[in-house]
Amino acid sequence: MSASGPANLRPIVAIIGTTGVGKSQLAVSLAQSLLSTSNAQSCSSSDAPSTYPAVVLSADSMQLYKGLDVITNKVTEEEKAGVEHWGLDMVTPGQGGSWEVGKWCSEADNKIASMPSSSLPIVCGGTHYFIQHFLFPPPELSLKRALPVKEKGKAISDASSMRWIPPGPRPPVPDHISPEMLSLLDTFWTSQPDWPVSGETAGDISSSKRMLAGPSTPPSSRPTLSDDEHLLALHQLLSVVDPKEGGRWHWRDGRKVRRGLERWWERGGSVEGTTGVDREHEAGAPGKGRRARFRTLIFWVYETLDDLKSRLDQRVDRMVENGLLREIAELRGIAQTIYGTTEATDHTEGIFQSIGYKEFSGLPLPQDTPQRDPAFAPALARTKLSTHQYAKSQIKWIKKQLLPAVKEARSLGGEVFVYVVNGGAKGIQPAIDVFKNFLDDEALPLAGEIGHADAHALLSILDDTSHTRVPDTADRQNINARKDCEACSVPGRPFSVSLKEWDAHAKSKIHKRNANPVKRNKDDWIALQRTRGEQKRAERERLKGGLAVMKLEEENL
Repeated sequence: MSASGPANLRPIVAIIGTTGVGKSQLAVSLAQSLLSTSNAQSCSSSDAPSTYPAVVLSADSMQLYKGLDVITNKVTEEEKAGVEHWGLDMVTPGQGGSWEVGKWCSEADNKIASMPSSSLPIVCGGTHYFIQHFLFPPPELSLKRALPVKEKGKAISDASSMRWIPPGPRPPVPDHISPEMLSLLDTFWTSQPDWPVSGETAGDISSSKRMLAGPSTPPSSRPTLSDDEHLLALHQLLSVVDPKEGGRWHWRDGRKVRRGLERWWERGGSVEGTTGVDREHEAGAPGKGRRARFRTLIFWVYETLDDLKSRLDQRVDRMVENGLLREIAELRGIAQTIYGTTEATDHTEGIFQSIGYKEFSGLPLPQDTPQRDPAFAPALARTKLSTHQYAKSQIKWIKKQLLPAVKEARSLGGEVFVYVVNGGAKGIQPAIDVFKNFLDDEALPLAGEIGHADAHALLSILDDTSHTRVPDTADRQNINARKDCEACSVPGRPFSVSLKEWDAHAKSKIHKRNANPVKRNKDDWIALQRTRGEQKRAERERLKGGLAVMKLEEENL
């Protein structure tokens, strides 16, 4: 993913924002503004090839999948208005290997390289992780993963193929690693990991509760981690090979723990112990840091969550009307093929992350009148709530991750402009005005003085030049470090607390109670609390009886 010199960087536009706010509408409007109205009308037919000098690159991790247009909220042919959209319907659900950030960035790079220099790429989508790493990649991250040696030249497309396969030999491991942990390390990425069966391997795991992957385990692109024993074993494995990375995650955060192991393997070892990978950017080190790969204009399409919630709820209702439940039933069939049973579905993987799939899991499908099923209303409410939460997390990512990356890219000489505009028709013309000035290399207005009324406040982080460096992996390992509380842990269930919250936890009643040797026997403590509860109830009944007697006496006077 090399870029030309700073003076020759290709212009690119990125459109970010929450789900349902109107990003696609703005992307199409910008593309249409590049032609005269008469020419635009002549090529607006969805059947005609695009003649707009712009291509929309869809940065949506769910819309990559073929079909399933409702649950992924794909832009329709009518909404595309003749503008070419790349990044939709790229892979069949359950097949085609991985389309994570590295794959998407590499393929987007290939698409842009195939476009004429006069054609403008417009990156648009809600998977801000894709957009951020494409525009401002951290030096540590390899966006082009090599195929594993054994698989070179072979297509990986069957439903049971691995989502992640080691890209090379296993990195060196600590001398003290046990044989059981070593066996798990060699198999954690397969459909049948070799889970440890003995408590001798890595701490206090109850072997009597261990569930092993046997011959009856269905093939999966990754093992589904739902058992505490498996989650704990995987976290302990990460803590053995990369202690600082293991200390960054809660042991029950299986997806991130697993990704930590994958990154350990990809790097060739831990961050501190890897000689082939330098720190992402030491202070003042030339060439390091998140640099802008393009001359970049970013539009943040923004509406407050309070204003957006009703629109999101209405969209969920329309999704149901347009066939959401039919697509969920279709996805269950795909899950059955991949996992052997829908109950084993990994909802953190691929298309199964789509909002609505997990939320409607309790609704039997297909059925003639699903809206009358008692499970329908709670599932619909959960889907709307999950949509609200997703929108909130998207705003958080923009503020906490993407904007700091913009600020760092600017500090390293990148030409990056960010504007906040309203969703819908209200935000289109202000965006077009800025857009045309950007392409003509003319002076641009101040970002806080145009577009959304909250623009100045939302972009205030870009004006703070005191901290321009984004924390790298080693920094995040320290910032997000966690600690197990021995006093509050029970066998097989470590109680994990972030270091930032440790002092507050140490002062809490639950910690003091558990740390007190007199109260460490929890069975006795529970019995004592029950006794005290019975005494309080008896006292309340006695007082109620006394009040009743007094009331009767007053009535008899």
